[in-house]
Amino acid sequence: MARQTVKNQEADRGSDSSPDVRERILDRTIYLMGKLGTTDVTVRAIAREAGVNVAAVNYYFSSKERMIALMADRFQAGFEAVMTQLADESVAPEQRLRDWAATVVGFLSEYPGVLTLMERQLAAQPLDAFGEILRATMQIAIQQLEAVLRELIGDEDEKRFSFKLTMFISTLAGPYPQKFDQRPKARGYRAPAQQAEFLNLLIEHLKR
Repeated sequence: MARQTVKNQEADRGSDSSPDVRERILDRTIYLMGKLGTTDVTVRAIAREAGVNVAAVNYYFSSKERMIALMADRFQAGFEAVMTQLADESVAPEQRLRDWAATVVGFLSEYPGVLTLMERQLAAQPLDAFGEILRATMQIAIQQLEAVLRELIGDEDEKRFSFKLTMFISTLAGPYPQKFDQRPKARGYRAPAQQAEFLNLLIEHLKR
């Protein structure tokens, strides 16, 4: 019955193929979990966010645990693609930092609240599949980011270097956390042009 419901739904949508529907559900799940700051999200809420029915979610993902595992795989694949920007030694370190930071800022703008989700996942005990991959990838990211930043600013006092590394990472979400100001407003620093200007100022400050 569930299979027939999903097939009927896809027929009604016309242009949607199975991979499209599956990817949309995953994408909206990441967005919703980030927005709520937890993986404890109901299938009904996921279906509503993705614009499908509950049968579609159950059809493409046999369980929420399976969905989270696939989210982890998707996150890891995306992470590896982004981190190649830091690893390309044919590009100057400053440009590598700019490209990588721009990609990260764009992701955080598209998925508001995902940092809260990541923080909670890393603190959870025991870690689920997403948390395990998240912890491992974050450790690799810090090591790669530290190496490129050292290329850019050279040898410095370790305390000053640690401060600059922390400042760079912590400011990528923008000048202040979005959740601190819920009033309707223009995108501000989350608009592409303002994001680029903000990154320019940030990197120039790190080089001082």
